[in-house]
Amino acid sequence: MIRKLIYIILFLFILADTGYSFLQHLSQSLDGDMSETIVPKNSIKPIFDCPSGIDVILKKQAYHNPNRFFSHWTYNKYFNSIPLLLQKFVEPIDSVYLSCAILKIIVQVVLIILLSMIISGTLNVLKMDFIIAAVLITPLFQTNGYQNYMGIIDPSITYTFFYALPSALLILYFLPFIFRFYHKKLPLLKISIAILWIPLAIMVCLSGPLNPAIILIFSMLVFLKKITANYIHSNLKGTVKRAANAFKIIPRSYWLYLLPICILSLYSIFIGTYNISTIAYQISIGELYSRLPEGIYYQFTQKLGFPILFIILTINTLIIHYKYRNNEGNRILITLKWVGIFALIYILLLPLGGYRDYRFNVLRYDTIMPITLSLILFFGISTLFLLKTMSNKQKTWYIPIIVAVLFIFTYSDKAMFNKNNCERIALKEISMSKEKIVQLKDDCKVLSWDLIIKPEDSDLNAQLLYIWRITKEKKLYYNK
Repeated sequence: MIRKLIYIILFLFILADTGYSFLQHLSQSLDGDMSETIVPKNSIKPIFDCPSGIDVILKKQAYHNPNRFFSHWTYNKYFNSIPLLLQKFVEPIDSVYLSCAILKIIVQVVLIILLSMIISGTLNVLKMDFIIAAVLITPLFQTNGYQNYMGIIDPSITYTFFYALPSALLILYFLPFIFRFYHKKLPLLKISIAILWIPLAIMVCLSGPLNPAIILIFSMLVFLKKITANYIHSNLKGTVKRAANAFKIIPRSYWLYLLPICILSLYSIFIGTYNISTIAYQISIGELYSRLPEGIYYQFTQKLGFPILFIILTINTLIIHYKYRNNEGNRILITLKWVGIFALIYILLLPLGGYRDYRFNVLRYDTIMPITLSLILFFGISTLFLLKTMSNKQKTWYIPIIVAVLFIFTYSDKAMFNKNNCERIALKEISMSKEKIVQLKDDCKVLSWDLIIKPEDSDLNAQLLYIWRITKEKKLYYNK
């Protein structure tokens, strides 16, 4: 009876937090990159004309994001259809904000489900272990609060399509691999995996800017770990023979999951060198590396989010190291070591991804998302292990620590339900105006990163507002 009551309370917490997040997403403003892909802008059209990006090789043609077709395509199709569909039930302006919130909460829930499956080792979302895992990580998805330092779901819907959504696809791709080789459980639907995983690999590698590098680092570490273990346990004599055998006896499943996606990742990185957005910012690699230490310091120390996460991870690690060095405990400690190696290599490679003016010190919450997700994952794995392993007496002091951590993250994620009020009013003003060029009364950013001073600068946004039926004709607008 008590276990059932706890289950219900935990389940209701997940529902409440998810509903709260949805309302937070609903209050976010529209960003300045939306119209470029949705209308789309002329510089974006080559992406749709050549989904594979092969034109950059055949024609030596540099253009915007040649290796991110699926992010642009899903973004374009979603916002050219869903807002219009929702307008059967809500007003045009509301339909746009509702579309953004729906997509964000779907991606957030999918990420939580996938991570909870990995943490709990079960695909059954109704099992107690899964529910506990979901409760542990759900508060760490910050919509406001510590979002600028460890955010997963970006306030910008554009960045959600290019960072969080591709991350979810990547985790989905590796889920059967993780279940088989970490949890020692054979994946279900083997035939479906064999048939569908190559198309999914193509989608993963041509979505977002981070996936190819993550795949290559992850695959390299997996092969390194396997080869090292095979070499150590080999009975053969001679370094060359042991090394050759260590490589030879790698399971075929490793090659099935990792080799095709690695080849596709290398291709994606290559055609990505023709990205005019990267070419436009020519800053030396040396300069970018010189900014890296400051970026690391500010990204991980300026708010309580990461320090608290680091503290609880240290506590968990020390407890497991000194108290629970069984097979499962050792496996968790080894996982932490590899997470640390992954994070180090990933950070050292970040400057090679090029410079953006909004990421002055290279690191930002979006570029370190793989590290953030890895730390969240390890927090869930180590905490769930301790909750299942500790005695009832030990839990009396450990559970309050975990509850305190979750409370801090939950409390820090303030509501801020009025963030897009000014923009909504401005959109209404544009919609209701009888003028073809509308001067906005307030200094609100409308579908823009900055104030629009010249009416002609709003041309693409004006086209988008017409597509969304917010206006009955194309209306330019500008701020005073």
